[in-house]
Amino acid sequence: MKRRSFLKGSIAAGAAGAGLAAGILTPNMAFADDVADNPFKAKSVDEVLKMLGASGAESSDKIKIKAPEIAENGAVVPVGITSEIPGTTEIISITAKNPTPLAARYTFGEGAVPAIKSRFKMGKTTDVIAVVKAGDKYYTAKKEVKVTKGGCGG
Repeated sequence: MKRRSFLKGSIAAGAAGAGLAAGILTPNMAFADDVADNPFKAKSVDEVLKMLGASGAESSDKIKIKAPEIAENGAVVPVGITSEIPGTTEIISITAKNPTPLAARYTFGEGAVPAIKSRFKMGKTTDVIAVVKAGDKYYTAKKEVKVTKGGCGG
């Protein structure tokens, strides 16, 4: 009995692997990824903010963005974002003129220090936009980074 179960499982796994390899079955089909609601697939800043529910974010000076004013190589631009807003649960990084503007989304637990450091790829001079969620409200800040050598295919 166990041998039959093993053989059935092996045949099913082999068929799925063959379908993936032949291109008949794609990962999106296999895992039912809903592209329409994925903010990482958005093509504009307004679309990202709408998908995140942050369209009415208010500007705040309690969000600090540390990024170079001039990035000599857009392939690796160091960016740091900190929030001094009490109750911060999320920091969202957006690079406005990139083909897919949503760069990263970080979630913080209770008592965590809301600060991130990362490196982003930027194709051209653009605004780095930080969106912070605290409670049920969204706050935002931005800083322009001038890119001299493009990183997104430039």
